[in-house]
Amino acid sequence: MSSTDAFLPHAAETASADAAQGEQDLGPLAWVIDELRKSLEGAAKLLARFAREAELAPEGGQAALDTLAVQQALHQVGGALEMVDLRAAARLVHAMEAAVLRLEQDPQRCTAEAAGTLENASFALLEYLDTLLAGRSVPAVALFPQYRAAQALAGNDKVHPADLWPAERRMREPVLPESSQPLAYGPQARALLDAGVLALVKTGHAAAAAQLRATCLGFVAAQTESGARTFWKIAAGFFDAFAQGLVKPDLYAKRAASRVLMQYAAMAKGDNRLPERLTQDLLFFCAQAAEPTDASGQAPVLRAVRESFGLARHPRIDYERTRFGRFDPALLAQARKRVAAATDCWSALAGGDRSKIKPVVEQFGQVCDSLNKLYPDSTGLARALQRVIEWMARSGEPPAPALALEVATAILYLQAALASPELADESMAAHSGRLAQRLDEARQGMASQPLEPWM
Repeated sequence: MSSTDAFLPHAAETASADAAQGEQDLGPLAWVIDELRKSLEGAAKLLARFAREAELAPEGGQAALDTLAVQQALHQVGGALEMVDLRAAARLVHAMEAAVLRLEQDPQRCTAEAAGTLENASFALLEYLDTLLAGRSVPAVALFPQYRAAQALAGNDKVHPADLWPAERRMREPVLPESSQPLAYGPQARALLDAGVLALVKTGHAAAAAQLRATCLGFVAAQTESGARTFWKIAAGFFDAFAQGLVKPDLYAKRAASRVLMQYAAMAKGDNRLPERLTQDLLFFCAQAAEPTDASGQAPVLRAVRESFGLARHPRIDYERTRFGRFDPALLAQARKRVAAATDCWSALAGGDRSKIKPVVEQFGQVCDSLNKLYPDSTGLARALQRVIEWMARSGEPPAPALALEVATAILYLQAALASPELADESMAAHSGRLAQRLDEARQGMASQPLEPWM
C-alpha cells in the first residue's frame, strides 16, 4: 500500500456525502478491507520480529528497532478509516501507531507481550470491520479494551470509553419536568460540590450522587446563560443515573464526576462556554445508563436528557468486556471457508449423490477441527457431527431427510456463529449442546423435533 489515496479513490467525497445523509455507506470499506488486512497483518509480523530481536540483544545493550515501515502502514490504515468515516476505529489505529513509536524509542519495552497486545488490537479491529461488512451495527466502544491497552503501551493512561463514541454535535437544552430552588455560585455551592464529589469518588454511594444532582439543578435555576444551564442539566442527568444505580461506579464515571467539580471552578469565574469533551463524556454515561426498573417516574432528569438528545439510539454496551480480537482472523477465515465447502458437499449428498460421501467425511473433519480450535465449549457439537459423518461413511448411503435437515441446521448455525463470533460466544455452549443432542437423536432414527425459536 503506497498511500491512503492509492486504495481509496474518491473516499473523502464519499464519506462527506454519507455523513450528510446520516448513514454509513460501507461500500468504500469493502473496497479497502483487503488492503487494510494485509497492512495490519504485515505490521503485526514485523512487530513480533522486532520483539524477538529485542529479547536477543546482549544483556545491558539495546537492539536498534527500525519501525518506520510499521508506523507508515498503521498511519495509512488510520487515514483510510478516517476517509470512510470510521473515526473511532481510526483512533484505535493511531493509538497503535503511538505505541509503536514509543517502542522504537525504548526498545526494552518491545517485548513479546507488547507485540502480542498490538497484534490482538489488529485482530479486534479486523473482526470489528468484518462485522460491519456483514451488516451488523456494533458500537465502536466495543473496541475499548484494545484501545486502552494500546494507549497504555503508548504511555497514555488518560483514556475514556467515550473516546470511541460519536460526539454529539447538536446541543440543545433539555426540558426538565420541574424547577428547583436557585443556587448561586459561591462558597456554599463550592462546599456542597466538594463534599458530594469527594463522597462519590471514595464510596460511590447513591446519596452523594443525589446531593450532587440537587446541587446541579440549583445551578440550572440560578443561571441565565443557555450554555451553562444546558451543561448543568446534563450533569444533573448524569448524577441522577448515578443516584439510581443505573451507571457503574467505575473509574471512568468517578473521573467524570471529579471533572464536573473542575468545570464549576471555571464557570464560577465567568466562563460559561459549554465544555465539549466533558459534555460528551457525561452524555455517554446518560446513554449507557440502564433503564429504571420503575416506569412511574424514576430518574426524571436522566429521562429528560436522554429524550432531548435522542440517546436511546445508542445501544448500551459493556465496554469492559472483550468482544473482539479473541480469535486469529486467519483461523476465522479458514473456518468460514471450510463450513462453506462442507455446506455445498452436504447439499449434494443429501440430494442423493453418493460420490460426495468421501469429500463430506474429509470436509466435516476439517470443520470439526476449526470448531475445536475456536470454540472449546462446543466440542460436544463437533463430536456429534463426527459421529454422523462416521455413520454415513459406514453406511455408504445418503442421509435420511430428518438427519439431512438436522445437519443443515447445524451448518447454518455455524455459519451464523462465524459471521458474528462476538455474539455467538454468549450462547455457544448452550446452543451447540442442543444441536448435538438433535443430531444424535436424528442419527438414531428418532422423530424430528420442531425448530426452536433461536434456530
